[in-house]
Amino acid sequence: MYDMLIRKRALKIQERLGFRLGIPYGTKRLPVVRNREEVLQVLKELYRVGLRAFVLPKELFSGIQTTSDLYKTVYGDLIKIKDEAKKLNIELSIHYPDLPEMPDEQLKLFCTIASIMDCRLFILQPNFYRRMPLDQALRLTVYKLNEIVTELRLKLTIGIEVTGRTDELGDLDDVLEIVKRTNSTEPVINWAHLHARGAGGLKRQEDFRRVFEKIKRELGPACLKDIYFFFSGIKYGLKGEIEHIPYRKSDLKLDLLIRESMAQGARGTLIFEDPDREQFFLSILEELGEMVR
Repeated sequence: MYDMLIRKRALKIQERLGFRLGIPYGTKRLPVVRNREEVLQVLKELYRVGLRAFVLPKELFSGIQTTSDLYKTVYGDLIKIKDEAKKLNIELSIHYPDLPEMPDEQLKLFCTIASIMDCRLFILQPNFYRRMPLDQALRLTVYKLNEIVTELRLKLTIGIEVTGRTDELGDLDDVLEIVKRTNSTEPVINWAHLHARGAGGLKRQEDFRRVFEKIKRELGPACLKDIYFFFSGIKYGLKGEIEHIPYRKSDLKLDLLIRESMAQGARGTLIFEDPDREQFFLSILEELGEMVR
């Protein structure tokens, strides 16, 4: 009965907010899923507490080296995970935050996997060309993404995530520019990374409002109707991100994001990236309820 009440409350909050809420990689007890059985177990746990989105880690696919491996060895497992997620109404995405400097094969492989699993997004950080000036890296990233999308011709959207350090490609302007110049892409706003890049630049609601207004100005208001967010606590320094930390120890405030999201009429997916995973969500359930009233 207690689980049913939690689930009902969680679903009501998501309905009022207009966002699917979720977590990445695994639960507190099982932090990173690495096989089909672990994923299915985590999906059932997320369903039990009312979470409706899950980000699959690259580690889940570590045994797949080529597209041939994919179809010969794990295709059936991927379909079973996809079907279970659909049955439980849990949205899937895949996150690959550290692509190699020669990303072609990994891009092709993970785009194919995401397409097979009918994922909402394949999320990447656009910082894989690390040994060149940022303007040159941006041009090459745009070229490479368009090349891969055109070659594969898959039903797929690639999420371009804001990165956390000022010395790498991936600030908000970079991400919006990449999305404008590529096909089948959309922005993924990592609010902790954005906060770190500004050395604590998101401390007032007006700071969040400026971000929303820039996104609308560059991509059009329709982009807020199904947008993808990451949120977590973060420790930062002069060059941006140092490490992710528990939300309670951070100066980034969730209520400011929630209020501005609702004021802007934004809808989409919000992923809580906290060490306590689903337990963090449960610990702030009452606070979330107050935020969306």
